[in-house]
Amino acid sequence: TNIPLLRADDFLKLKQQAKLPNSFVVLFGKNSGKEIQLKRAESIELSLDWVMAVVIDRALSAIIPIEVQSMDTTGNYRDNWEAYSRELPKIPESEHGINWANVWKRLIPQLILKGSISATSSLCKFGHYFIVPDIVYARFERLIGEIKNSEAPGPGIMTVMTYALGPETPFGEMRSLKRLRTARVRTTDFAEAFASGKQLPLGTDLDNQVIGLLGTLSDPMFAQQGRKSR
Repeated sequence: TNIPLLRADDFLKLKQQAKLPNSFVVLFGKNSGKEIQLKRAESIELSLDWVMAVVIDRALSAIIPIEVQSMDTTGNYRDNWEAYSRELPKIPESEHGINWANVWKRLIPQLILKGSISATSSLCKFGHYFIVPDIVYARFERLIGEIKNSEAPGPGIMTVMTYALGPETPFGEMRSLKRLRTARVRTTDFAEAFASGKQLPLGTDLDNQVIGLLGTLSDPMFAQQGRKSR
């Protein structure tokens, strides 16, 4: 069945004009006309990238939260981009890099939080979706280890869709995206695998590194500095 997909601003316009179809899907998100933000007084506040509201025969049938992630970068590529966009004869080197640390510092905790919210919703019947570059999700897998896959979308299930750049194109043309794989895991399993720390460095790694930096306590220089500090 072909159901119209409406941006939030188009939905509001048709609603005011009393021209809404009986069945449709509304897409809420940044720059769509309305973004879904969740907060509690004196507590956490967060926004969802995209939320699809499925309306069938004038009744809200399902809600589908969608997180879309690219990759965080470090440094600055503004001068590089500006030179390319203005077609300057000399292009400065880009100073940006890939911020892989944010995978475990920000992205995974964010997914767990938002997945926990959708798991308690009576309308998130298909769980929530995560769209991400395959190279980034591969980092997720290295960190959290192997998790049992679920067969179908459902409450408490995170469906991951990964993509990569398509074939190279002539200079000045935009490359397409190609979908690579789909994986489904329970949000609770995902959270437990992350919290278990199985793939993290050990406490002994911390101990050994500090000991190595301090050196032996019998070192004369170390002992002399110790006496001065008293």
